[in-house]
Amino acid sequence: MGQETEKAIPRLRAVECGFCGHRYIQPCTTATQAECPNMIAKLAISNAEPQASIRHHYIPVFYLKRWCSGDGKICEYSRPFKKIYDRRIFPVQTGFLDRLYEKKGVPKLIAQQVEDDFMKSVDTLAADALKLIETGDPKINSDQKYRSAWSLFLITLMTRMPEDVAALAQILSDDWERDLPRVRQKYASERKTDDPPTLEEFIEQKDPDHMARLTMNVLPNLMDHEEIGQLLNNMRWFVLTTAADASPLLSSDRPLFMSGTFSEADCYVTLPIATNRLFIATNSQQIERKFRSPPQNELIQSTNIQLAKQAAKYVYGNDNAQSEFVDKYISGERPKSFFEKLRDYRKQKYAPRGP
Repeated sequence: MGQETEKAIPRLRAVECGFCGHRYIQPCTTATQAECPNMIAKLAISNAEPQASIRHHYIPVFYLKRWCSGDGKICEYSRPFKKIYDRRIFPVQTGFLDRLYEKKGVPKLIAQQVEDDFMKSVDTLAADALKLIETGDPKINSDQKYRSAWSLFLITLMTRMPEDVAALAQILSDDWERDLPRVRQKYASERKTDDPPTLEEFIEQKDPDHMARLTMNVLPNLMDHEEIGQLLNNMRWFVLTTAADASPLLSSDRPLFMSGTFSEADCYVTLPIATNRLFIATNSQQIERKFRSPPQNELIQSTNIQLAKQAAKYVYGNDNAQSEFVDKYISGERPKSFFEKLRDYRKQKYAPRGP
């Protein structure tokens, strides 16, 4: 591909449900779902237990399938202790954490809403968009649905991992702690005679899961970030296909690499999309030429090193031929993710100052 989009393509934003009027990717609150015609209709469909997904894949199965060998399996590398391990598994057997995106303290029917209504939609559209990217279909440049879908998928790869969810939860918890004195004062002034004596006791009785639920309410909105999505839409997208005799590209549980901030002229994004294909997005023709010009073996080597170094737990390949390579570069001291950097920045910003 390599051609630059002639004009900025407006991002496809979340739409309202034509049935109930609520935003599609933003789950209803506990208070509103009881009056939502959509939810009432769902509840009326059957008295059977709702079939919701609890196995939440932070590395999508459609993506990992691209490293499958003839047996339908991939090679998962990990180093839980000192020794490197590899095992052949199906893509569905890795890159997941049960109930990772679960909303606490809501009816069972909507507890998995982030996974079932948001993440699955993201991954399904991304799989369709990737087919257009690989085949050079012009729709990827002209159709906002697919271009925005791929941009959204790239953002989720920076924000959907277990450590990202934990970092976001900590950010929100820190914000809550900073607001506690004000909220305590307000509670004390408005407390009814039959209310618990302290705010903490009131929360424990009424809504102990409010912070966990807040994290899941905020997460999809941060992933579907309009400004970042538009910056990604405006970048130059192309795919490099490696030679038949070249070393295979690896992947990991943090497969996306971003060189800097999206607004920088020399920023680029890389994502292996198969053993022989690398998706690249750049902000300039000059950076694109640099990717196309060096020997492929150097690019593959540097990409695989980066993937192994930034892996949280797993590196993926189509066989175990690169065990020695992974053992050399996989590290317990990976670079911090976007949310982890934001958490640390905010801690430093709001840290008490000395006299």
